[in-house]
Amino acid sequence: MKAVWKWILIGVFVMLLYGVWISVFPSLCNGLPMEAAVTVGTGCFLSFELVILAGMILHQRKQK
Repeated sequence: MKAVWKWILIGVFVMLLYGVWISVFPSLCNGLPMEAAVTVGTGCFLSFELVILAGMILHQRKQK
């Protein structure tokens, strides 16, 4: 049960991190329209998240 709460907390942290990222990213790309900046920001965050997730999965598989 402890492992489940660990992953739930990680998920909540990632959700909060996404909220911060998507609010800051459009101001970094001020030349883009708001919709395009949010789309690009979401794509950047998802690619970052997938790389981290793949690393965690590979690390867990190597431990077993």
